[in-house]
Amino acid sequence: MSEKEGAVETLREQAPPSVSRDIGITVLFLVFAVAFLVLSEQFAGNRISQYDPGATIWPRAALIVILVAGLLNLFLLYRRARKRGESVVPSLSSEVTTLSEKQRKYLLAIALSVAFFLSQDYVGFFVSAPIFLFAFSYAIGYRDMVKLTVFSLVTGLVVFFLFRNVVNIALPYGSGPFREISIWAANLF
Repeated sequence: MSEKEGAVETLREQAPPSVSRDIGITVLFLVFAVAFLVLSEQFAGNRISQYDPGATIWPRAALIVILVAGLLNLFLLYRRARKRGESVVPSLSSEVTTLSEKQRKYLLAIALSVAFFLSQDYVGFFVSAPIFLFAFSYAIGYRDMVKLTVFSLVTGLVVFFLFRNVVNIALPYGSGPFREISIWAANLF
């Protein structure tokens, strides 16, 4: 048996995705899209000139695409659930409560990403990016500490430099001593 055939058999052994979970995730995305669409109204008047479409045109366009795609996905998932005879409402009693190693890594990666984005105002990008990159890479299975350290520091520094000097976008500097470190780093360039 070839490696390719073995991979196909492994895929066949996996359970089909849960329609009720997919519906739950889609509804969550729709709720967030509607919330952000409503919140975008506060930026509607920000314009450079009368011919400028405003600061909300592209975010609103993306949110409308998400809404349309989400509604289409709900329709298709509902049809699939009816075809399979599945319930569209998730029941926690029938779901497996133990997580596989892959699922734990996935959830840890999501938690690290959320912590990284929430820490930007306090720690700043220059300090938090290398820490996040190191932790994220370690969490998903890379264990060579020297390579992880070099990768994290160099990548964080390069992204900070590119945004600051090439794209002319100031990334968050943080507050307190973290702000001082970020300002020091920005002045190096």
